[in-house]
Formats: sequence, C-alpha cells, structure tokens
Amino acid sequence: MFFRNRYKDVKPLNIALVSDNINWLVEDDFNIFDFEKYFLINFASSLRDLGNNVVVVLPWHRSIDENFVSQNMVFQKSEKIVISEREGKDEREIEICFYEFLGLVFIFVRDPFIFDRDGFIYDPNNGLFYPDNLHRFAIFSRSALESLKVIPFRPDVVHVIGKWASIASIYLRTLYKYDNFFRKSGVIFTPPSLDGQPVFVPEQYSLLGIDWKYYSYDYLEFYNKVNIIKGAIIFSNLVTFTSVTYIDELKREEFGNGLEGLIIQMLSEGKIKSVLPGVSTSFLPDTDQHLSSIGLNYSRDGLNKKLKLKSLVCKKLNFDESRILFMFFGEFTERTGISLVYEVFSDLVNKNNISLIIIGRGDGFREIAINEMAMSNPGKVCWIKNFDVRKISEYIGASDVVVVPSTVEPGTILHMVSMLYGSLPLVRGVGILNDIVRDKINGFKFYEYTPSDFRDKVLEVIDMYYKNPKRWKKIMETAMKSDFSWVRTARTYVDEIYKTSFRK
Repeated sequence: MFFRNRYKDVKPLNIALVSDNINWLVEDDFNIFDFEKYFLINFASSLRDLGNNVVVVLPWHRSIDENFVSQNMVFQKSEKIVISEREGKDEREIEICFYEFLGLVFIFVRDPFIFDRDGFIYDPNNGLFYPDNLHRFAIFSRSALESLKVIPFRPDVVHVIGKWASIASIYLRTLYKYDNFFRKSGVIFTPPSLDGQPVFVPEQYSLLGIDWKYYSYDYLEFYNKVNIIKGAIIFSNLVTFTSVTYIDELKREEFGNGLEGLIIQMLSEGKIKSVLPGVSTSFLPDTDQHLSSIGLNYSRDGLNKKLKLKSLVCKKLNFDESRILFMFFGEFTERTGISLVYEVFSDLVNKNNISLIIIGRGDGFREIAINEMAMSNPGKVCWIKNFDVRKISEYIGASDVVVVPSTVEPGTILHMVSMLYGSLPLVRGVGILNDIVRDKINGFKFYEYTPSDFRDKVLEVIDMYYKNPKRWKKIMETAMKSDFSWVRTARTYVDEIYKTSFRK
C-alpha cells in the first residue's frame, strides 16, 4: 500500500496526517481556495512525492461525495476496533475503512454518532455547532490513533491538522503517553487559525476520558472552560501556521483570542513555526485543463491569449473589454471584506472606466445589496451566484485585478493563484496576504480596513493600469514568476519540522 522511496539516499518517514478537513471531499466547491479545501490533499501528495510513507485519517460524514470516493479511491478493507470512553468505563465498537488514493493510504472512521447527521460541525437548523461535538471528536481522535495499529503503521510523526482533530494531539501526550507504538512519534499541530476556538463547559471534560489533573491552567483550562486548541498547542512538539504575519498578529489581543500569552511563550521556546502553503499544479495558466479545453492556455512569455480570454468573458457578461476588470470571489461575510467592496465600488463604477465581477453568496441582506448593485450597473457589474468550479480559472485569468480585502487572516491562496495567472491581487495586508503580496511589485496592498484607504488604493490601481502600462506589465511578469510549489512546502516540513520532532 506504500510507494517505494525513489530517493535512495534519504530514509523515508512514516507520516500520519490526522485531520477533520473533509471539505475537499464534499460536493460544494465554493471554498476551493480556503485552508480546509486546498491544504490536506495537496500537502499529503507532496509528502508522498518526496518518497515518504503517508497515511491520512479522516472522519466519515454523510456530506462526503460517495461517487467521488467510489470512482477515485480503491477500497482495501474494513476492520472493527474497540475503544474505551469516559476514563475506561465504556466501550464502543468502531468501523474503520481503508482506501488507496493517489498513492496514499486513507482511513475513514465510520461511526453513526459522528457522521449520521445533516451538518458536520454545525447544525444547519440553527447555525451553531453541535453540543456533543466534544464527545464526537474525542471518539474520532481515539479511533484515528488506534486505526494506525491495524495496518500497522508506526508513525515517526503524527501531524494533526484542523481544530476539531486537535484532541488527537492531546491524547498522544496523555492517554498514549506510555504506549510503545507511539513512543518515538513526534506530534505536530496545524490549526487553520485561532478564530472560533472550540470551548466547552467543565461538565463535559469527562467526555475526553483523561485525568482531571489536565483540567488546569497549565493544560486545558481556559477561563473556567475546556479549550482543546490550547491543549493541543501545549502538548504538541511544534505548532505550525501558514503565515508568519499571522503568527505575529497572534501576539496581540485582537487576534490571539485569549491565547496571546501562550503564543508568546511558545514562540520564545521555538515551538511555533510558519510554513507557507503551495498552489496545486492544476492552477497554472499554461497547463490549466479548462483553459486548454477552450484553447486559451497562456504563459508570461505570451500574454495574447490572456487578452483573448478577457475578451471572451467580457462578451459573455456584456462588458467593455477595454475597461480594467476587477473580480471578487468568496462568501459574503464581514471576514472576506465584501462590505468594503460594495461600499467602494458602488460609487466608483459610476465615475470610472471599470468593470467588476462578483462571484459569491452569503446571507440574504448582503445578497440583496450585491444584486441591487449589479442591477443598477448593467454592463459594468455582474454578480455570479452559482458557478462551475471547473471554470473558475476562466474568470481569474480574464481579470486584471483580483480583490481580497479580508478583515483578518483569511487562510486563502486565492491571491497566490491569481498571481500565477497574471491577474494582480489587491489585498489588505493581514496574515498570508501580507506575506505574499508586495505593493506595486507583484500586486497591490492596503492596510487599514476603511473605505477611504481601500478607495485610494483602487484609484491608484486604476491610474497605473491606464497611465503606466509598462509598469503594469512588469508587475504582472514578477507575479507570474512566483514559485508556489507544494514540494517546497513539504520539504520544509520534512527537513525543518518533522525531523526535529521525533526520537530516532
């Protein structure tokens, strides 16, 4: 079930990725550039490409596209394991299913208590996370670790990815502290962010099945509640984020969400690192499958087909192709900055020679506002609510500017993808956006989340587009030269994170 290491001078690592990131297996592709959609499968595949043995453990849920699984994954076997709960007082039988996909071993933990409900994390009836989530993901985390023994797959590293899977990090240093199977395993934890930390009342602590001594300020206690993210950070050898700027932001109260003191302490101990993510090779304009299907692949050495792509999209939307074309893609929430886009562009489209594509959806109020904006500006503003994700590169490639005015660390690679397509990102300087974009070198950047600052930067962009085309082309070329290889990301993890975390 594993590939033979192609790098004969390098000893392969056994790497177990335990995650709650199932969005890449769900039919809804609207968050294609967000952490939970892009990270896991690209990262796992790149670790494999470096010659390592990789196992991915996930919870099964009814939202997973079973057609995708059946058509792309090769079923290997199904096993039953028994785990104990509530400090060993109860036992539960769990089904675990093994698949092979892309040269990787996938293990799905299948238990009706975990997956047999309409929502995965949140109850669609009220928008709140399920009150029994601590119990559900405690079961998943125990099952995930026990499933590795069935292969058997003795991991050099257990890399926990996601907020709810964080319990696995806690278990490895509590319940499994003296388990010989994991004795030498390093523990790495990668949360997408510290927003929306799962916290629980003390009465639920017993559901974890660990000693009460860990419900203390030094471990899981958090303002008289239970915080599994805090526990995972403390118990892991290293914690990684995708942005060095975001790590710096976490030291401040408005971003740390109560954990800024812990972050500062962990940084001083060298236990928090930043590793930039990569971009899938499917997002390259010269090999893009959709662009190939319409005969419009292009590269930085020949941008005439990018112009043809813009012409094609503008004709489709009844836009004037001579205008500078802006694009916004994302959910209509305050985090994505859609309110800023609406407020500024509602005024600018009437006074400037510009066009705007908005691809997104959200709450009723914001959708009404965006729809009114589009209806009031025919031929200048188009709102696309439903789209074919396979064609998203068509809109990105056709655009001159992709706006990403996020309020906080967005966990997105949209700006990186747009750079590769020569569509310059206009971003707010937070998190990974700030790490990647250099103002007027490979894109454009503003800092204060205010209409005036955003408007000034948009006007600066418009001015350069029309008055300084040579400078614009130079910025495009610089952006398109960017190296966002996932193999680079994986190699950094292997050499600088994994190999320092486990006992040889």
